[in-house]
Amino acid sequence: MKSVAFYGKGGIGKSTLASNIAAALGADGLKILLVGCDPKADSTINLLGRRPPQLLELMKQEKRPDPSKFIEEGFAGVACVEIGGPEPGVGCAGRGLIVGIRYLTEVFDIRRFDLVIFDVPADIVCGGLAVVMKEGYSESALIVTSDEFMSLYAANNLCRGFRSLGARVGGVLYNRSTTGGRRYVGRFSSRVGVPILGDVPLSEELIRADRARKTIIESSPASNLSGIISSVAKSVYLNSFSCVPNWIQIEELEEMCAGDS
Repeated sequence: MKSVAFYGKGGIGKSTLASNIAAALGADGLKILLVGCDPKADSTINLLGRRPPQLLELMKQEKRPDPSKFIEEGFAGVACVEIGGPEPGVGCAGRGLIVGIRYLTEVFDIRRFDLVIFDVPADIVCGGLAVVMKEGYSESALIVTSDEFMSLYAANNLCRGFRSLGARVGGVLYNRSTTGGRRYVGRFSSRVGVPILGDVPLSEELIRADRARKTIIESSPASNLSGIISSVAKSVYLNSFSCVPNWIQIEELEEMCAGDS
């Protein structure tokens, strides 16, 4: 079994990318588990076509719910779990994540899968949201970023947090890629010592599929974009690189993103 955790700036398309990668690998015959760790419970919608039950909500109703009540099979046979979280303004999302993942791994053998993907809602590595890495549920993290400054700023914060934890990063996924923007992501990748595993361009086709609550792998399997995502998915699955990343000072990041020098 392999395991990876997706981290990145909120709103960068991380969950859409995670579900599409899961779908692509599932369509190739691999056994995939996608664990949504966001209180919004939206990581697996595109695989199921709807929002599934949340583990933490079920645990409020019955202390030890059966896995059949919170694990569902989505497109291409991908197993889907949403941990869920507290009501807005009440409780701690990180603490809920700790409780949910510990229970999931206690009652369900995740080792049966070829790849487990944790989709984590974090711009920074706070103690609770870092549990996936701190407690070894994931072998390495993948950082999802665009070429926008605030996205790279969040990626750099993640690298700083992972370095403090001694956690390993397997690569950068460049989402919403542009021809001109790749130089900024490339510079960042080089400075933190983590390779770019793949580029996924911003596409109206992907946006339409997302609105229809489907992956592009399901809605347009023969499209060029579907082929790109399938290639990125294979890179994620076959990747054996991981390292404790470096990070850079904010002044250097600002200079790096400001011009072409």
